[in-house]
Amino acid sequence: MLGQIISQALTLHNVLIMNLGITLGIVIGAMPGLSLTFAVTVVLTLTYGMDSMAGMYLLLGTYVGGMYGGSITAILINTPGTSNAAATVFDGYPLAQQGRAGDALRAALLASTIGGMFSAIVLLFLAPQVAKVVLLIGSPEYFALCVFGMLAAISTAGKNKLKGLISAALGLLMSTVGLDHIYGSQRLMFGNYKLMGGLKVSTCMLGAYALTQVLFMAKNVYSAHRDERAQQVKYVKSTLRLRDMLKYWKTLLRSSLIGTVIGAIPGTGGATSAMFCYNEARRASPNAENFGKGEIEGVVAAECGNNAVTGATMIPMLTLGIPGDSLTAIMLGALTMQGITPGSQLFSSGSIWVYAIMGGLLVINIFLLLQGLVFSRGFANISRVPMIVMVPCIIAVCCMGGFAIGNTTFEVSVLIAFGLLGYLMRRFNFPIPPLTIGLVLGNLFETNLRRSLVLSGGSASIFFTRPVCLLILVLSVVFAFLPEIKGIVAKIKASRAGAGAR
Repeated sequence: MLGQIISQALTLHNVLIMNLGITLGIVIGAMPGLSLTFAVTVVLTLTYGMDSMAGMYLLLGTYVGGMYGGSITAILINTPGTSNAAATVFDGYPLAQQGRAGDALRAALLASTIGGMFSAIVLLFLAPQVAKVVLLIGSPEYFALCVFGMLAAISTAGKNKLKGLISAALGLLMSTVGLDHIYGSQRLMFGNYKLMGGLKVSTCMLGAYALTQVLFMAKNVYSAHRDERAQQVKYVKSTLRLRDMLKYWKTLLRSSLIGTVIGAIPGTGGATSAMFCYNEARRASPNAENFGKGEIEGVVAAECGNNAVTGATMIPMLTLGIPGDSLTAIMLGALTMQGITPGSQLFSSGSIWVYAIMGGLLVINIFLLLQGLVFSRGFANISRVPMIVMVPCIIAVCCMGGFAIGNTTFEVSVLIAFGLLGYLMRRFNFPIPPLTIGLVLGNLFETNLRRSLVLSGGSASIFFTRPVCLLILVLSVVFAFLPEIKGIVAKIKASRAGAGAR
């Protein structure tokens, strides 16, 4: 099987696709104001007409490249290209001010590669084992897993859980648009036959993420461009070597483990992992007082941590068909368009497709290293691209992508509508990830709910009498409201301590 995987994954066409994805990811990730979700959403429009394997390689290459690309502007202009590079700023920019921009970028590249490869290896060995367990669960458990995914998405709203709940409910409502899958009745179509097939998830995401982001960029395009020029630091060639990185092996191992665990938990992501790894590195380092002043170890911890989530986030998506965040939701949508249904059947059908994808992720991280070493100076100049040039180009790409999804101008209208909806949601602090995850999970959520109720004769008790289902539901609630639970426990302890003092 290994020979078949290599022969399918490492064709000239697939290798070129991988490298194209990496380059696009780095380029978009290095542009301030553009998120990693934006990068993957825009590149998604290029996958139409590709076979499923090449399309996934393009998206995964963009994912991995964008995760590293955000560190370029974080180091050179003190502005993270993506939110995942927020912790890289702490030591990356001070290093650049000291004339060590090349060293900081080299450290970020090597740490990103190590973290990404570690996560890809874990995916390759752990995902098939998880898939075997998935074969034992039924519709009630799948429904509970959908609830878990929804509540995890709602938890990304932070303290304002109500807005997250409204956003998720809106996503679920929009997933019901079109003909009912069982009875064929019309739902929320308002007489428009073009909605018979429902809302296309890819179009919705392209509008909600990409077009929304462009609208916000257009608001302050001139001032943002001036700020970038003011902060820019000159690129200086690196003197850092691989053996210099080996002295940070404990930090690399710790950050890889933490990032992989965090990545496998729905609702988290690279930004959370990077912050966690950075704090742990500072706590364990003998040079803790140098963190924030230009410490290479700080860059290593942050970049290794955020890239270590890339493979782990694929575990729940490939084995359960449950997206852990907005990025894997986009990839799940791309697979659905290709007629591929993620889940345990991918591993039990004997197809090597899923293994070729997981092995390809490992190869992509190797190409990331090679591209970074060869083209580091060119990638550093990406931060000089004016936003006044980027904005109209991105709008044109979004509209072309929307048209390509359905070959009709109606999809462009849906794209614009979701762009405006996303703009209003962000303007009034409503989180967008619960909306998109609700859209992706809506069909799975509804189908397994109805199947479960048929099995139980219409009784909801089926969800509470099956131990695994009940356990997942309890964990979902605990996970979603963990900050509130911790706050309540802290108050109880404080009140008891006060009573004891009296």
